[in-house]
Amino acid sequence: MALLIGNVPWEDEESERRLVAEALGVSAERVLETDLIKKSLDARHKRQVWRAVFRVVVEDEDEVLGRVPSVRPWADRDDLRYGREVPTPSVESWPPEVRPIVVGAGPAGLYAALALAEAGAPVVLLDRGGAVDERVTAVNGHWRGRLELDPENNLLFGEGGAGTFSDGKIYTRRRDGEIGYILRRLVDFGADPEILTDALAHLGTDRVRAILPVFRARLQELGAEVRFGACVKELLVDGGRCVGVRLADGSEISGGPVFVATGHSARDSAAMLRRAGVEATPRPIAIGARIEHPQALVDQGLYGGPRGDLPAASYRLAHVAKDARKAHTFCMCPGGMVVPASERADRVVVNGMSFAARRSRWANSAIIAEVTVEDYGGEDPLAGLAFQDAIEQAAFELGGADGKAPAQRVDDFLAGRDPSDDLPRTSFPLGVKAAPLGGLLPAAVVRGMQEAIRAFDAKIPGFAGAEGVLIAPETRTTSPVRYTRDAHQCSTTVADLYPIGEGAGYGGGIVSSALDGLRAARGVVRRLAT
Repeated sequence: MALLIGNVPWEDEESERRLVAEALGVSAERVLETDLIKKSLDARHKRQVWRAVFRVVVEDEDEVLGRVPSVRPWADRDDLRYGREVPTPSVESWPPEVRPIVVGAGPAGLYAALALAEAGAPVVLLDRGGAVDERVTAVNGHWRGRLELDPENNLLFGEGGAGTFSDGKIYTRRRDGEIGYILRRLVDFGADPEILTDALAHLGTDRVRAILPVFRARLQELGAEVRFGACVKELLVDGGRCVGVRLADGSEISGGPVFVATGHSARDSAAMLRRAGVEATPRPIAIGARIEHPQALVDQGLYGGPRGDLPAASYRLAHVAKDARKAHTFCMCPGGMVVPASERADRVVVNGMSFAARRSRWANSAIIAEVTVEDYGGEDPLAGLAFQDAIEQAAFELGGADGKAPAQRVDDFLAGRDPSDDLPRTSFPLGVKAAPLGGLLPAAVVRGMQEAIRAFDAKIPGFAGAEGVLIAPETRTTSPVRYTRDAHQCSTTVADLYPIGEGAGYGGGIVSSALDGLRAARGVVRRLAT
């Protein structure tokens, strides 16, 4: 019988058996097997201790169970909770008339295509942007001033989606069997196996870029057709059923079901879905700005001193005030950089990114406050997109209309005074311009951000101090529209059309978007298999 034990100190693989034995109060010889399930850094009270959860097999389990309160028998549900893999269902003979089309090669689209291809489907995967190597060349060229921003091949559009240029966070509170499948495929394609056990696992943009070509090769090996530079402009609907797509060059691809996984920033795709008759509703979001500090300040605040051999310190903070909107940090990038995240040259949007090693001198995260549907100022399901766009256009003008981002010292922002011209050095590659952010963002959002920053300063001393700078705006934290779906994740108004992932309003990051795409595709496979 296997047991589950948590809160075990962890040092390295060689020490596991000894530390488990000490936690169980038995000799190391009685520990027959240890399997590390999850580990996390406990930095509370400024003491840095790694804590772990183990699946263990020991002699005389009954004696241990009766004596050690933190131990319980391993249950069937633990196979799901801790990431044991659930494979894709199979179809004995794929129907030749069923030719799935997946639009968008971000996490949702990639995993939908993978599940379909594993089941034997002749799936076609389309993306308006380029393969990852082309994207890196285009993005770096733009940041260094050598290339104009490409509206089709940029930080948002192309292989891997927006997550390609991010911290690559893949941690989740749940690690059920489908998430186990997602994580194990990432390892198969080149991710560090530690993502299977690290409670705060991340990939880093450099590792994402290395994983994607291997992912693509696996799809092609399974018979999938992968096409880049293939922007879908219209969905072909006949008799209330989606029967294919029309590309920007006028060509058409017949097939179905069609999975639309175009991400939260493809605003023309949102309009395309509405033209096709897909029902949608507006959705509340949260917006704000990126706050950037020296990483050493965050390390000092959370570790109580220099981090030494520990990872760059990370935080997740939230604040609820009586007289202001709820606010929280989002997508914290330790040892990272703030990056431009718009597909248009006349808009300014920011996001965060870091490499696997997280060695940058800066730490950043979004400070965002709630925005309600009523704030959009209209009842149209796409009103939230127009709300975002108006702020992004104003930010472009405020930054000098040349791609620079408006920025303000944190202490000036909190005091509501004119911005100081002597901004701290920032990581933003296109440069920043001192500007009053209080007039850029809605007053209720500004108030929520201010209250939260003051509260967070009590947890990380210096958070609200002169070394911090706010770079704005962070408007695309998630999609402000949700497409209505039935129990099978199909559109309620157009048959054989599956809006999936973050752009459809059903994901909030790499793992949740991948999971949404995986489940939609597996649902189709199961129905064909019965």
